[in-house]
Amino acid sequence: MNSKVLLSQKAYDKLEKMLVSLELKPGHVYSEKELTNIMGFGRTPLREALQRMSSIDLVEIIPRMGIKISEIILYRQLAILEARRPLDELIAICASRRSTDEQKKKLIEMAEEMEKAVKESDVKKYLRLDRAFDELLDQASRNKFATRALDPLHIHCRRFWVAYQRYDNMDQAAILHEKLMRAVATGNEELSGKAANELVDYFVEFTRKALDIN
Repeated sequence: MNSKVLLSQKAYDKLEKMLVSLELKPGHVYSEKELTNIMGFGRTPLREALQRMSSIDLVEIIPRMGIKISEIILYRQLAILEARRPLDELIAICASRRSTDEQKKKLIEMAEEMEKAVKESDVKKYLRLDRAFDELLDQASRNKFATRALDPLHIHCRRFWVAYQRYDNMDQAAILHEKLMRAVATGNEELSGKAANELVDYFVEFTRKALDIN
């Protein structure tokens, strides 16, 4: 990876983190200059990162106005989960079939780390582990076409979770994540697919709770 591509990826990763954490406020319009100052990247890598985020509906580039951070629309989250369900199941099954011994070991370690993060109520660590888990499953599945479709949905879901985490039972979410991690680590395809669906079921329940209250 050359230096320009690496810088662009770093800008994208930081932009993702700031969108998910809501440091960049949903619905707010920022100028390009504001974002270069906030993020600490030059115009070219920032623009490349913004173009990628625009393609997955997380920002809107408005000519002569600036960059609008996409709002979090409650009812749209159910459609995101509907699209996510079959892809999550496929990735889990592929990962359980194709993961290496090293990747399986890492999954067990992640399960233990997530349990610790929840006990310590460490939301930032929990989110880092959630993202790292998604990345590890992507790598283990060795199906770039499925992961390419799924990754944007995971970003939307993490951002939604941060916005509405007050309606979430983090203990239960972590238990279901850990169950999926351990299922994939055992190489049991049926169990992995079932665990992936149980996790999405929980996210649907969480989303409906937020919908009912708002």
